[in-house]
Amino acid sequence: MKIPNNIFFILIALLIIINCTHYVTKEGFNALEWFDMGQEAYTNNNIQGAINAFSRAIEIDPKYEEAYFSRGMAYDASHAYSEAIADYSEVIKVFPDFIESYTHRGDDYYHLGNYSQSILDYNKAIDLDPEYSPAYFLRGIAYKGLGKYSQAIADYNKFIRQKPDNIYAYVGRGEAYVKLGNQKEAIADYDKAIQLNSEYAIAYYGRGQAYNIFGKHDQAIEDWKTAARLGLQEAQDVLRNQNIIW
Repeated sequence: MKIPNNIFFILIALLIIINCTHYVTKEGFNALEWFDMGQEAYTNNNIQGAINAFSRAIEIDPKYEEAYFSRGMAYDASHAYSEAIADYSEVIKVFPDFIESYTHRGDDYYHLGNYSQSILDYNKAIDLDPEYSPAYFLRGIAYKGLGKYSQAIADYNKFIRQKPDNIYAYVGRGEAYVKLGNQKEAIADYDKAIQLNSEYAIAYYGRGQAYNIFGKHDQAIEDWKTAARLGLQEAQDVLRNQNIIW
């Protein structure tokens, strides 16, 4: 029996609706609804709940790239770096020009101690957008991890030109200068970080370390005392080992 045209078109419309909602699970939720639940869970810091919800969305629609990216971020938050790498890689297969997938994946490689691979991802992000400042900052950290301090400083320089008030970049560059034995530049960077935030204990601790390396022990102790009073455990341990009260 021939199906009437109006019924045929209704059936086609229903199939399109089902496809657009990414199908429905036995719980009655489609992929988009699971994704939204994952986003809500992530916002509320329910990381495992977010991972579970994004996973359900992906089970329903294995090509749901936004769910892979969001699950990757949730894996990052739970320090499941290998799983995050797999999700960002899935996104990159489909969207090879999506910069944030490279920087996130680079971070994960860095956390796993694979600094060279992280640099390759940051390189790709910079190739896609030479003005993308986070990639320079992150690549600087990775270069520092490899002991390539001159390259690290060059990347921090590029980042600081775009973000001149970022205290973390000055501290990172200061650490690199210390490794190269550049006393003046190292102290100047820690000074700048402290100028930007006088409560940033790590900057005092770092400057103390620099002073100590360069033979200025009295100044080092004063900086460690300040860092200790601000609550930094590393500074407290250094002083405690020298029987110095802060």
